[in-house]
Amino acid sequence: MLNKKWMIGISAIIIIATLWYFWKGVYREYILFEERIAHHGSVVQGAAALGGSVLLDPQQAPPDVRQSIMRGFRIIEDTQTYAKQYSGDRLNCKNCHFEGGDTLGGKNNGISLVGVTTQYPSYSARFGKMMTLADRINNCFERSMNGTPLPVDSQMMQDIIAYLSWISKEVRQYKTIPWLGLARLKSQHTPDPTAGKKVYEIYCAMCHQRDGSGRIVGSLEDHPPLWGPGSFNNEAGMTRINTLSSFIYWNMPFMDAGITEDEALDVASYILSKPRPSYSVSP
Repeated sequence: MLNKKWMIGISAIIIIATLWYFWKGVYREYILFEERIAHHGSVVQGAAALGGSVLLDPQQAPPDVRQSIMRGFRIIEDTQTYAKQYSGDRLNCKNCHFEGGDTLGGKNNGISLVGVTTQYPSYSARFGKMMTLADRINNCFERSMNGTPLPVDSQMMQDIIAYLSWISKEVRQYKTIPWLGLARLKSQHTPDPTAGKKVYEIYCAMCHQRDGSGRIVGSLEDHPPLWGPGSFNNEAGMTRINTLSSFIYWNMPFMDAGITEDEALDVASYILSKPRPSYSVSP
């Protein structure tokens, strides 16, 4: 009789543990992703209300291409789930490209990708050659994601390009897109990493941790690592102080950007003084 009770008790614990694992690992991620989609839809609607904006919701894509476009959106929003095999760090594309890049940039909107398809192919002075959009995507995977390039003819690459083409659809006739990239800071301040440490402790450590390791609460609720083995490598665009300080100024603290240009330069110099992975050339 006692053994039977023990077996019932153990079975109950296993069932509860399984349900808890399912909630944390599967269903909760599904709910979070649905919330991200809903929030993204509200961003698109809000931009439209400002008058004549060009944001397109990926869920509204034509049925024949919608699945591919939504897969591309998911890769950018949740890279660690949908493209983990090509990522060597703990970042998601959305860490720089808020709302999957489907924004018009500016304060609290990350780096826009709307219109990026109009910029390629183009000559890269850095690499000394013409670059396709697929090349540029792979540069991000190799540097910002500290990973390996996607096969150019893969379904994953096709899905990302399909998504970027969809959100760029309304501006595809233009070559000059004012919201692409990051507006440079005007300050002539000399970056000071010692002062930057103080800025970091006040504004950044709560989310990104004092040791820069970030805080991951599921793949869709994350505050990415800013240095160390889980962060972008030393060839990523964010290792340029002009780029990182501009991103910080326009977007941090998250959804409440408000630090000064001088503070952004200081904290960027502090972050870049820390160790990070070294880029290794793909075979």
